[in-house]
Amino acid sequence: MRNCLIVLLMFLLFSCTNNVLFRADTEINNSWHTDSLIEFNLNISDTTTVYYSEINIRHNNNYPFQNLFVFIHTTNPLGHKTTDTVECILADKTGKWLGTGIGDILDFTKIYQDSKVYENAGNYIIEIEQAMRYGQLPAIKSLEGIVSVGVCVRRRTN
Repeated sequence: MRNCLIVLLMFLLFSCTNNVLFRADTEINNSWHTDSLIEFNLNISDTTTVYYSEINIRHNNNYPFQNLFVFIHTTNPLGHKTTDTVECILADKTGKWLGTGIGDILDFTKIYQDSKVYENAGNYIIEIEQAMRYGQLPAIKSLEGIVSVGVCVRRRTN
């Protein structure tokens, strides 16, 4: 019985991760400056599969805002660049963090591309830039409380 349970647990563990094409995180030391782009390189060989993309934000309790705006710039192998603006709601209206974690570090994940077919095989560059502002004022130069930022691209299974 015990061996059967271990095999079942391993099957579930591997079946949950087999649709991941790419996953990477970049640690942010001290603060995230508005001029600092976080870059990921993604190699696509299959141009027929449908994918979805997630942004992963790890923050601590010192993050001073309820949300986080980011620009996600994607450059395809032909050099064509697109930009998406993504808002990550990190806390509800009462200030309760929506991420998961233990202690003062929380992980938050948001799908930012639900169904994507990459038209060209080759290297894609994904750059993430913090886009926080105080209303109509210029960008916040240095953003405290963000520990790391990551991207995960998965094959859509349904």
